[in-house]
Amino acid sequence: RADEYLAELLRLEAPLALTTCPGVPGRPCQDVQGIYKCLTCHDHRLFCLECFSFKHAGLYLHRIQEWTGTHFWPTTLAKIGVVVQLGHAPGDDCFSPRFANAKRFVVIDVDTVQVINLQYCGCTLNAGIGFDIQLLRARLYPATTHDPETCATFRALEHFQILSFMSKLSAYEYFAACCRLTDNTGTETPPNRYAQLLIMVREWRHLKFCKRFGRGNADGGRKQTQAGDLVVVCPACPQPGLNMHVKLPTDPDYVDRMFLAIDANFRLKRADVSSSERDPALNAGCAYFVEEETFDKYINLYEKVVPDEDSTCNKHDALKLASMRGGKGTASTGVGAVVCARHDTKRGSAVVNLKKGEKYIYMDYAFLSTLRLNTPDDLVISYDIACQWSKKLTKRIAVYPPWLHPRQSMEHMLYLVPKFHLPAHIPFCRFLYSFNWTPKVGRTEGEAPERSWSANNGSATSTREMGPGSRRDTLDDHFGDQNWRKVCLMMPALVEKLEEAVKERATHVVAFLGYEASLADANIIPIWREAVLKWEADPRAKGVFNPFTPTFRELRDNSVRLKLAEADAKYNDDTFPRHSVGPGISLFRVFNSRTGSTYMPLSISSATNTIFRIRLKRDASKLGQHATDNQKANLLEKVNRLKRRIEAWREVQSVYMPAATVIRHIWDVQAAPGHETAYDMKLLLPSAIGRVRCTLDQALFSAEKKLRIARAEDALGQLRELIILKSSMYRVKERQIRGQKRSGRANTQLKQVEDRIRECRDRYNRHYDKLCLLDKLFLNHDWKKSMKPLTEADCVAPGDSDGSEGHRTFSWIWLADIHVSDDARVQEGEPSRYFSSSSLTASSALRIEWCKSRARAKRWQEECNILRVEMRRVLATFEAQAAVW
Repeated sequence: RADEYLAELLRLEAPLALTTCPGVPGRPCQDVQGIYKCLTCHDHRLFCLECFSFKHAGLYLHRIQEWTGTHFWPTTLAKIGVVVQLGHAPGDDCFSPRFANAKRFVVIDVDTVQVINLQYCGCTLNAGIGFDIQLLRARLYPATTHDPETCATFRALEHFQILSFMSKLSAYEYFAACCRLTDNTGTETPPNRYAQLLIMVREWRHLKFCKRFGRGNADGGRKQTQAGDLVVVCPACPQPGLNMHVKLPTDPDYVDRMFLAIDANFRLKRADVSSSERDPALNAGCAYFVEEETFDKYINLYEKVVPDEDSTCNKHDALKLASMRGGKGTASTGVGAVVCARHDTKRGSAVVNLKKGEKYIYMDYAFLSTLRLNTPDDLVISYDIACQWSKKLTKRIAVYPPWLHPRQSMEHMLYLVPKFHLPAHIPFCRFLYSFNWTPKVGRTEGEAPERSWSANNGSATSTREMGPGSRRDTLDDHFGDQNWRKVCLMMPALVEKLEEAVKERATHVVAFLGYEASLADANIIPIWREAVLKWEADPRAKGVFNPFTPTFRELRDNSVRLKLAEADAKYNDDTFPRHSVGPGISLFRVFNSRTGSTYMPLSISSATNTIFRIRLKRDASKLGQHATDNQKANLLEKVNRLKRRIEAWREVQSVYMPAATVIRHIWDVQAAPGHETAYDMKLLLPSAIGRVRCTLDQALFSAEKKLRIARAEDALGQLRELIILKSSMYRVKERQIRGQKRSGRANTQLKQVEDRIRECRDRYNRHYDKLCLLDKLFLNHDWKKSMKPLTEADCVAPGDSDGSEGHRTFSWIWLADIHVSDDARVQEGEPSRYFSSSSLTASSALRIEWCKSRARAKRWQEECNILRVEMRRVLATFEAQAAVW
């Protein structure tokens, strides 16, 4: 029906019939032809000039059109003589009108920018009332306080404010849209009042702040506004004197903890334009940004007093960017903020401008400033570099002025790392600063700042070129709107979370109890419980064992070599033919061939090649016919060294594995004449010639098994490190890297890491396949307790797999205990009473899973307790605020 709809659109472009004016109620019409219609009103009939002016006496900003005889032409009420009289009802005359000084008084509305004829009231009805006040009473906001020539309707300012919150629309785009709605041809462009709109919007934001927080009703008014008075507080967070009385005697103490999260945003930069003297902030530190003048004095005084600190953890982005400059023409490299970690609301006096990267001195000020507001005694602080930031925080606070010292005891502050950021830390930090393993924190994840930054980043373009005061006031308004929306949705959100928590609590408690019941050795559970309770009580205490970590280190090549040498010494002369090298050590040398200082692992499979041989073959194929003599010489030297090692191995092999010599002779006879390259030579290890095992001793198979287990575990250990590296690189790329050049370099590095991950996975699977073959021939399957086939789906970091820690299980590569053999265990600082005497390795794996399963059940139980108290606190906060109003 497109043609039918198109016809209706054309129908509206012409009058249905040229008839006389229908008139308006309360005014007789002279029965003249109607020529004016209103596009804003629903009544699209044509009226005469007098009736139309009478009808729109109070609707002076409507968009109208005039019938010329052939078409409609846009016009305004001002052009047809309509005068807007302030101070009186629409249509009433003033006995002493005063015309506006401006001949072109401009009004900005939601869909138009119009010039109107304006008269102020000068009669006794409004005696002594200024022109700007008369405009405000007509819901028109003046651009200046003295003889204004421009104003905006309250409706337009509210419309733009909400659009800026939702779509991050700039004032320029909004004004340009209003101008195009007024005249989309460019032939009669409205007067340019963009600069005046900026002033009105900024003042409007501040006045709405003051109005909503009762500053007009408070004693002293706006001038007595203090820090934090213009903040939408989180009703669910504990606030002394407001909502903490709802805690019941049966509630645990940890429900009164306040969870804070600290983070920085480097998207919200500001160019070096204007100054605080020319563009001061209207909120002046009473909302979310700190008071800038005091902050600048603090930075100038302490920036050189507080030195940078060396990191004992990985080189995180926050540390790398601590001294980052924003580049030429940048006054601020971003902002740092403190938010509510559980409900994602900005804290008052908790946002600072970063003058030069994410330095501790900036983040300390944001943290200590917000603690001066209404905060409880117990705090949990989440920061992506909490492991470094918290180490010397007490010493730094001692240097700062007394008014920044917190009233809370430092012993009541718990520092943790957000869950998503934690895998990028060193293993020590992953347990010590984990929300998952720390008791009394519920299911808090600490990543609230990241979610709020994603909503703020859209404002970066429009705020980058603002002056310092305008930018702070604008961002304050955006932060306040975010908090307001969080508060409006707080109750249904808490109900939804509680429903999920109750369900997950039942699931994980049942799973944990079922896991305990399935354990064969029930006597070990009290020992594990004692260990985990001791660690939870003080995980930082010296010598305290961490029950969440494996207790045995991997058995490295030198350890395997020692074991094989000891095994060779047990054999007498009748067991093997005499040779200077024993059978186990001979296999070890095959697995670990070294030439000079270059590590050269050799092939251990007749079916596939190792990484070195594959790379050597690849290098040979890439050499090309125009290779230099130096390139050819380097490749040939590597090939010759490899060939000599293989020939040396064959010499030893002929003594202990004569069947290999026979098989190789048969292959040489059957093979076509030609030169066999070193990287194609087959080694024929015991697993490859198992079908003639009658000529091989059992010790050879046992030696190969031990070596393959060690190599498989080495590959698995390297794989875990590379997966963590890859995960960290992806996060850095997503958050910090922009531009084609830097993104290209990052992608190249990521591809190199992915290639190394693939190589480690293939290397592990080759050893696994050969171990399975050895088991089929002679040996048992005890090594399979800690090893499984490795797939691509298994190669994911703990924080990157589907679901969160509370809902999922890790890939087996993160849960697998390190096990080599029953006679090759190495214990690391753990009392032996924590383990079963029969199988320490199996007990370690069971203990880790028991601890994690217990932690998941505990966190969900704590979450239910915290949520119930939070719901009571929300109601108490609302009741208290209602009583204040």
